[in-house]
Amino acid sequence: MRAILFAAFALAACASTGQTGQPLPQHIQMDLEQRAEALRADGVVAAGIGETADLGAGLRVRPIEVLEDSRCPQNARCVWAGRLRLRVNIEGVGEREIVDDAGAMQTARGTFALVAISPGPWTDWPDGAKPPYRFGFRRA
Repeated sequence: MRAILFAAFALAACASTGQTGQPLPQHIQMDLEQRAEALRADGVVAAGIGETADLGAGLRVRPIEVLEDSRCPQNARCVWAGRLRLRVNIEGVGEREIVDDAGAMQTARGTFALVAISPGPWTDWPDGAKPPYRFGFRRA
């Protein structure tokens, strides 16, 4: 029982602090929690850079590199909403570029879409606190 309580407290502490252990602003913490929920949604398979999202039936997508993240920060006003461009490797197809607002991508092994991205764009990330990218993919 003590081990379970300790693990719960440790997870809560990690969730409220950034990579450097410093506390995150509440609005960023809430956004990270919402994005984590989107990455765990039914049918969504999450992967970070270098990890593989197995979407079933031979459709496997591996994020390789963020080419551009010009998404408008959530606490700023922008003329353009921006976008996230991601280079991925699709097993059996090769490398492709996908854009967060481009919709579904058709391949010989199936159709999929980029449906979630974490972390969100903010102007006030504490130094060194921004977590690594995670991407959520779903068969379309």
